[in-house]
Amino acid sequence: MIDDGSTDGSRTYLGTLAHRRLRPVLLEHSGNAARVRNAGLRAARGSYIAFLDSDDLWHPEKLALQIEDMHAHPECGWSYTGLALVDERGQEIPPVGGRRVPAQRGWILEALIKGQAIAATSAVLVRRQLLQRVGDFDESLPVCEEIDLFFRFAEASPATVVCRPLVSCRRHPGNGPWPPLDVLECRNRVYDGLLARTSSRRLRRICRRSKLRFTVAHLGRLRRTGLYAETRQALSMSFPYAGLHPAWWVACLQTWLRRSPGGGPASLRPPQGRADPPPVARGSSS
Repeated sequence: MIDDGSTDGSRTYLGTLAHRRLRPVLLEHSGNAARVRNAGLRAARGSYIAFLDSDDLWHPEKLALQIEDMHAHPECGWSYTGLALVDERGQEIPPVGGRRVPAQRGWILEALIKGQAIAATSAVLVRRQLLQRVGDFDESLPVCEEIDLFFRFAEASPATVVCRPLVSCRRHPGNGPWPPLDVLECRNRVYDGLLARTSSRRLRRICRRSKLRFTVAHLGRLRRTGLYAETRQALSMSFPYAGLHPAWWVACLQTWLRRSPGGGPASLRPPQGRADPPPVARGSSS
């Protein structure tokens, strides 16, 4: 159990738990999820590693079913399960975009890049040998650090999957959203890292297309929420790789034609730095 400088009474509660397999690791607060998880990785001793964020829930049989499935598929170095999104009261909410992504087994890197497979952090179980081979979380990424790691898992090993929704991932105001420009920048760094590692023309083509699709979708979300200043900065950030993609140029035109507060068309300007991330409740992670 890794406590990232909690202020909600978690440390006191941990002190009341007497279980030989529970070992609290108390950290100064950093707000860096990758750093906190890496501290857990250094303290872990088992042959399998699993993650559980403090606001998510495992079903009681989750680990047993995953390990049984891993034993049945010894060629797979990692596993993930289905999941359900819930609100702060534990009530299930519709998936993002209103669609459920089918689970996939095997070499799933292409599916992960395209968004055709989703591995949530709290749904993943990995053999220690694979984790040691590919490295831990990138602590320089404030967001998208789990996507980066799971891309590396999928490059190195096939995955197996337990299709049942054995994890409840909670969505509430305390766990987002991150500053939109940080999200775009970090997601691009994940794509660029994969592009630098692979020599496969097919993977490079898929990665570039997915990078641009994510950018266009991100621009749409920014405009729909009225964040036109951030939209203009995101357009400036993405111009070097936009090429002739029509959707990007449509987004550019829609943003530029919108009237600015001064009455004229909004202009594109280069990014002027990053906003600080929103405050996050300090709890425990494991």
